[in-house]
This record gives sequence, C-alpha cells and structure tokens, in this order.
Amino acid sequence: MDERFYNLHENEKKIIKFLSKNKIASIEKLSKELKINKDAVEKAVLWSKIKGYVETKDKISEFLELTLEGEEYNKSGLPEKKLLEMVEKGVNSIEELKNKLSYFSIAIVWAKKNEWIIISDGKIQITPKGKEALFRKTKEELTLNGISRGKKNIQDYDKDVLDNLVKRGLVKIKTEVKRDVFLTNEGRKIADKIKITKEISQLTPEILKKGEWKSSVIRAYDVKLPTPKIYPAKRHYMMQIIDYIRRIWIELGFKEMTGPILDISFWNFDALFQPQDHPARDLADTFYMAKPEKGKLPREDIVQAVKFTHENGWTCNSTGWQYKWNEEIAKKCILRTHTTILSARTLAKLREDVNNGALPAKYFSVGRVFRNETIDWKHLAEFYQTDGIVVDENVNFKHFLFYLKRFFSKLGFPKARFRPAYFPYTELSTEIEVWHPEHKTWLELGGAGIFRPEVVKPLLGKDIPVLAWGPGFDRIVMMNYNIRDIRELYWNDLKQLREAKVWLK
Repeated sequence: MDERFYNLHENEKKIIKFLSKNKIASIEKLSKELKINKDAVEKAVLWSKIKGYVETKDKISEFLELTLEGEEYNKSGLPEKKLLEMVEKGVNSIEELKNKLSYFSIAIVWAKKNEWIIISDGKIQITPKGKEALFRKTKEELTLNGISRGKKNIQDYDKDVLDNLVKRGLVKIKTEVKRDVFLTNEGRKIADKIKITKEISQLTPEILKKGEWKSSVIRAYDVKLPTPKIYPAKRHYMMQIIDYIRRIWIELGFKEMTGPILDISFWNFDALFQPQDHPARDLADTFYMAKPEKGKLPREDIVQAVKFTHENGWTCNSTGWQYKWNEEIAKKCILRTHTTILSARTLAKLREDVNNGALPAKYFSVGRVFRNETIDWKHLAEFYQTDGIVVDENVNFKHFLFYLKRFFSKLGFPKARFRPAYFPYTELSTEIEVWHPEHKTWLELGGAGIFRPEVVKPLLGKDIPVLAWGPGFDRIVMMNYNIRDIRELYWNDLKQLREAKVWLK
C-alpha cells in the first residue's frame, strides 16, 4: 500500500473523498454529511492540513448577544427608567426609593448621567429631559429589544449606544469562526486512489481473540508528524542548580554547613578579621535590623581572641588593625552579606574537637545572602552564593586550585583561571574566572584564598591552613538560560518556567 494512504486516518480519507466531489465544504457540512461529530472532523482536517492534503479558509464574524443582566432589563425595564416611573408616581424620597427599587444604585447613577434627575434635600426631581424619556423608548431599550428578537448584526445599531451597553455588561460581542475546507493539489492527486476500509486504531483482547486484525487494516502512526509540546513537572531552575551544586560538593567528600540568615556582625565581619570601620559594613552595603537590634556574642574566649586580634594582632604574628574594638558594634543584628559567615561559625564549632580527630575536615554551603543594593537589571538585594572550606594541616594552594577547577568543570566550565586579588581575611587571595564556551568570554565569579591566621587562630584555637572560597553563580545561570535581566531569575513566570531547559551538565 502507498505509504501516503497508510498514514491517513479513516476520517481523513472520508473528508478527502468528499471534497474531491464537492470542492469546498464547511466543518459543519462535513460533520453532517459524513455523520462524524464536529470535534473529530476538526481533528481530521488539522492532520490532513499538516500532511499537505487540505487547506482551510476562515470567515470570522461578530454578532451581539444579551447577557443575563441584559435579558432581565429587557423584560423588566432599565433601572433608571423604573426610577423615573416611581418618582413620577410620587415616590421621590431617596430613603424610600432605596427600599422599593431593585438596583437603586445603578438606577441613580445612570439617571444622573443622562441628566434625567436632580437631587435636592434627599429628594429626587425629574428634569425636562427625564420627562421626555418617560414617554418614549430610549436607544438603549430599543437596542436590547432588537438583539433579543434576533437582530444581532453590529452594524444595525448606534456605535456609542452599543459601546455603552457593552461597558454596562448588558451586551456582549461574540466572535464566530466558520471554517471552509478544500483540497490542495496534493490532495486532488490522491483523492481517486483512496479506498475507505475499516481500520483498527487500537488492538483489544477481543479483536485478538476473534482474529479480526487479520482482515482489517491496522492504522499506522506517523512518527514524522509534529507533536504538541508536553511540559513535564519540574522544579524552578534555580532550585535545580542549587541541588546540582550541592551534589557536586557531596561527591567531593564535603559536608554541608547551614545557619541563620539573620545573624550578628561578629560572625559576618569581626570573626573574618574585617575592621569595624571597613566600608563594607556601611548601611550602603548591609541591612541592619531595627528589631532585634542586637544579638548575643559567642563564648568569651573566642570573643576575647577576636578582640585582641583586631586591636594588636594577639598571638597571630600580626599588628592587627590598631584600633579600639567595640563589643556593641559586634552585637548588631544584620542579614548575612555572604555565606562565608557559615565558614566562620563552623571553624568555631570545630574548636573543641580539633585535637580529637575532627580534622581534616571539608565543608560547603549554598544559601541566600543579602546586600543593600539598588535593584536594576544586574543587581539584586538578595542572591545565592556557595562557600567551601578545607581544614587540613597538609593542604596548600595546589589543593585549593584542584578543588575549584574540579567544581567548575562539573558545572560545565573546564577552563578556569585565577588572578591575584586582595581580601581582608585571606592570603593568598585570588579572583576566580571561568571561560564560557558558548559566549566566548571569561566570567568573573568571586573571591577565594587561604584564610589568614587572624581568622583561623581565634576561632579554631590553632593556626593551620584553611582553604576558603565563596563564588556566586547567578551569572552562570543567566548566560545558560539567555537571561539578560537578573530579576528574571526569581520570577514565577509560568511560560518561562515551562520552557526553561532542565539543568543538565
């Protein structure tokens, strides 16, 4: 059998045969003549059109229809007209009319708008214009009556009156599409060769038992035809990426560290050897809390070690920052500005077990951080960051490079480079950049380095190497999803979420 016919549904064949004799027919006519329900005809026409055997021509027409409220007003009268009638009969008190007249509020609004009434001292008087309206049908009434009797052509009515009734919700404009179907040249070529036979579209146990399949045509499925898009259930792509990053670190043997987003300045700044007059602490960069304004400092020995390190270098072979450290400033509550705050807290937790087999240790975090930024296409007040630390007496800068190169390679960026940089709490310090293969550009992702003794010793109790990093990944996500405005990363736009590719690397 010709493959072209083999892939045609029985209904498609019937339609093509019918059109070869009738040239053109509407969907309704095809349904009636072929005794196929309208939905099935429309489906068959669509598939035949995709295959190139038929074409369609749509005739779009508009007509008028009364709403339920419009039908009610047509039968019982417009509220504003009924208001006039009641006032004419002597009921002119607003309070009395409110109790006796349905839709009083609507009636008085339109009666005033039409200049039919004036209100004085809680009573309504009919104007000369209102007197005239009492004894004749208004254009609105005539329009409602005409539509109810089947005169539904838009052109038959005054446009302003019709617009007014549509705004009031008494009339609606409905659209009707009449679709005519006709054969293409390809359809005419095959029409005479088509034979209509009984087809089996689904094999059932009964058909198999009776052997009906032996004498019937089993309809084929054309795998080349376009199919509708299916949007599977999936998490927001930012959550997918966060989970993926979490898996990378776990596969590399890291444990996750977590902590509060609301914390005190001590952990966010002081414990990381950032001086209390550093510009990063300003209100321009940090969200300080009004309530609670201050929090509780950790154990006294850690606080004192941090204090002396800031003031004179303590026992870290350093001169410190040479200023008077203020405990009250360290107590101030803030929204964390980086996830490195969790690295500081983790080092302090390891302090008690540092001599009891707790080391070496590897930790990571993925979490939200907050900066007091002006929101625009490339800045947000909150974003995600991933941090990591490796605490081991035997690690060095080469190990540091290995971990980061491995991490970015698993993110899809095998080429990474590191430029010298300065940060208050690391030495050596470096800026991380990765090569984006599609956009052919280097992306700067954040800072990293080896914690200074002024950070490690006050928290951990001894000075040993701690590799540390804290790159962001919003820019990576933006480039992978062709997003130009960073705010789109956190939109809940259903179209965007449905069409976003699943994060796979």
